[in-house]
Amino acid sequence: MDFMLELPMSKGHNALMVVVDYFSKQAHLIPVRPPLTAIHVAQLFFKHVFKYHGLPQAIVSDRDPRFTCKFWQELFKLLGTQLRMCSVAHPQTNGQTERDSIKG
Repeated sequence: MDFMLELPMSKGHNALMVVVDYFSKQAHLIPVRPPLTAIHVAQLFFKHVFKYHGLPQAIVSDRDPRFTCKFWQELFKLLGTQLRMCSVAHPQTNGQTERDSIKG
């Protein structure tokens, strides 16, 4: 996933969000207009890419970790998946899997 910025204005857009599927090499060119938030990018990804390729195993992007984290959070939200973070020091927050592994 990358962005082509500062293109000539066309139909209200002056940039492209470029997503290339690793396996099929299919490129998705999504017209955008900066500034873009991680939430907006996740919504565009969900609308234009997810329906063809499903949930990615990985996303390669040169955006900073905060942007990437917000992107993933929004994508999971759009999928109806809740991301519940827990700590190794507090296994009780992980419910079932920690109880099963403690019992052996």
